[in-house]
Amino acid sequence: MKKIIPFLFLISCCSIIIYAGYEDGLIGPGEYEYEVEWGSGLLVVDGGGADLIMILSPARLEVRSTSPLVPGYGGILDIVLYGNSHMDYFGGQTDELTVRGNASANLFGGRIDYISSFRNVQWVYGQPVDQKINIYCKPGWAWKYENNVIRGITGRWLDNTEFNIRFTTNGEYFGYDPVWANVRVIPEPAGFLLFGLGGLLLSRRRTYV
Repeated sequence: MKKIIPFLFLISCCSIIIYAGYEDGLIGPGEYEYEVEWGSGLLVVDGGGADLIMILSPARLEVRSTSPLVPGYGGILDIVLYGNSHMDYFGGQTDELTVRGNASANLFGGRIDYISSFRNVQWVYGQPVDQKINIYCKPGWAWKYENNVIRGITGRWLDNTEFNIRFTTNGEYFGYDPVWANVRVIPEPAGFLLFGLGGLLLSRRRTYV
């Protein structure tokens, strides 16, 4: 009996993380994936996590929540959007978001530590247009400067939680426009209305999942 108890304890510890696959379109509580490649339809992360999530055109990603960010165990270490893919990020913890090509992202809440962008925007009278990364937040947000260059953004989401995102120079190294040029900040009330609509749709989706 004494030999069985440690064995059962080991099994219970190993079963905390479930590698159940994401073919059902959901990475839920207790689930953690190492490399996810999603090419069509909607993938939802609600309570789980992954080392890497790649969204290919024309697929969509919806991040509602994640487990705490611990590489190899929780949160999402990297999200990469390709082609014409799209992501809505409502909450959770992610180390880095990378946007490539014409992929787009709406950010409503949660924690994202870094953003990388591999895209050239259009410029009109010295100002960028056609941005693909939309940040919905409260007024009072601010760019973060390093050596007089914009290298991040800080502020509060519509739920009043803080965000502090750093922009990488990964894309600039290959000749693309800086990340800030691909970011459109949408403060309330316009953002508030869209956030409320997103929450309503989210609650309806949860009802039928």
